[in-house]
Amino acid sequence: MTTSVEHKIVTFGLGWKGFDHAEMERRLNELGREGWEAVNILQPSVGAAPGDILVLLKRAR
Repeated sequence: MTTSVEHKIVTFGLGWKGFDHAEMERRLNELGREGWEAVNILQPSVGAAPGDILVLLKRAR
């Protein structure tokens, strides 16, 4: 039996005073209540704004 999952990417941008850690935590907790689980983070060097962090999430369908 295979479990089907779906994926989501959430972007957090670097602001004038750095990352808004409280907002990041609030958003990730909200997504967690919806069943999403953070599985990895990326800081891409191409295709995103400098300093952006991408959080990769998954959840069972």
